[in-house]
Amino acid sequence: MARRFASAALAAAALALSACTGPAGGGAAGTVTVYLYQEPVGLFGPLAPASGPDVQVMSMIDEGLLAIDPNYDLKPVLASDYRISADAKTLTFTLRKNLKWSDGAPFTSADVLFTYQRMADRKSGSATAGNYRNVAGFSAPDPSTFVIEAKTPDVGLAALIGTVYIMPKHVLGDVPVEALAKHPFFRKPVVGMGPYRFADYQSSQYVHVTRNDNYRSPVSITDIYLKPMASDVATAQLGNGGIDIASYSPTDQDTVAGLGTVDTQQVQGAGFVRIALNQTKPYFSDVRVRQAFLYALDRKELVDKVLFGKAAVQNSDFAVKNAPPGLNEYAYDPAKARQLLEAAGWDPNRTVVLQWVPGQRDRDATATIVQNQLKAVGVSVQLKQVQPTQITPSLNDKSYDMLLYGGGNYAADSSSVHAITACSLRYPTGANQNFFCDAKLDEVMVRANATTDQAKRKALYDQAARIENDAADLMWLYSPYGLWAVNKRIENFQAPGSQEFPFWAPGTWKVQR
Repeated sequence: MARRFASAALAAAALALSACTGPAGGGAAGTVTVYLYQEPVGLFGPLAPASGPDVQVMSMIDEGLLAIDPNYDLKPVLASDYRISADAKTLTFTLRKNLKWSDGAPFTSADVLFTYQRMADRKSGSATAGNYRNVAGFSAPDPSTFVIEAKTPDVGLAALIGTVYIMPKHVLGDVPVEALAKHPFFRKPVVGMGPYRFADYQSSQYVHVTRNDNYRSPVSITDIYLKPMASDVATAQLGNGGIDIASYSPTDQDTVAGLGTVDTQQVQGAGFVRIALNQTKPYFSDVRVRQAFLYALDRKELVDKVLFGKAAVQNSDFAVKNAPPGLNEYAYDPAKARQLLEAAGWDPNRTVVLQWVPGQRDRDATATIVQNQLKAVGVSVQLKQVQPTQITPSLNDKSYDMLLYGGGNYAADSSSVHAITACSLRYPTGANQNFFCDAKLDEVMVRANATTDQAKRKALYDQAARIENDAADLMWLYSPYGLWAVNKRIENFQAPGSQEFPFWAPGTWKVQR
């Protein structure tokens, strides 16, 4: 991809979007429009599998006990404080007092207890029930206190489950457990604890949220429209005022820099873009094949030419800032890739399918580059564009070969890596979507999370990163910087990280009058 194509593409995109139906763009007093990088799945609740655009919508209408701020630190939200016991087995939250749901009902620890009991119960359809495997129990000793007891010392438990969005017990408490995840409420979650209330979702057009007048502090903005569209369309709309807040592609950085109506923010990402290789398929269970695929791809050139340097090459599941030195960088080496494939007995007549959700130009370009560079070492790849709603079925039946996607936050606490590597957390129990398993890695990760000695914890996580790096559990690509453009009329926006991250403190946003 090259920047010289941007101007023509943006002009076409602006013209195309002008024909779309929906609410007026940004500019109206009290109304803000926000770009969504993908179409939401439309299940706006914590039980569903993680979906970046859905989570971004939920960050407007829901809140958790804790949240991760733009510096990747845990901060109390619905909780006013939390404490981890000396033995790292008890996590106690003190809730803010006198809070109300958006419908005016009181918020208490009963809502929190209900939420966590359902999140930990596989029968509820919770996609992250495996994250609660080390929980011995929950309790709500009084309306303002919530306690989590762990079976074994678990320093990272707060980062792992403390940010879960809380569900309203007075609305959902009587729903049978087995029916909860598919309850119609999550298609139209009109009761929440966030600064905005869910109003409407028009597929392929927008999600509309309105000010929650029962929020704990005054909210300035009346209406927010979150609009899914391709990244080039979003950049065009930044230029003509149709979009107020958007992440943007590195290919558009010159164009965005030339817009006099926006300011820009850049943040080092805490997640990464990757390709999952389905290790229930025998040909991907061989570590030599996974290593070969990494050697076959020139990831440094990908970062330099597709992302114009606005990303870091990723060499493990650990955040770039937390990864130890000396990891195998799998530098571009097609000859070594061919040798490993031959040693593994790779069938040159086999065709594997790489699926991804289109619309983000870095990922669209990456898919084509991966196809071409793997072809050069004797691997035939068929590209398949899919919609977000098609991903989950391919995980459920384990039918996919290669899945290109991104996200995650592995910077707040390294224990979060366990959620995508643990044998016990292979999908659907957890977020290990490539069905990887390494018992030694699991053992080291558990030991690291059990110690409160930070030096020992760091040493163990470094050991884990080296094990995981050797195992090539994923086809790591890059950790993109979060590039955000914000109309100058918007105040208090803080870039949350990369484009998949939930928005930080949207209730504090203001529009200049």
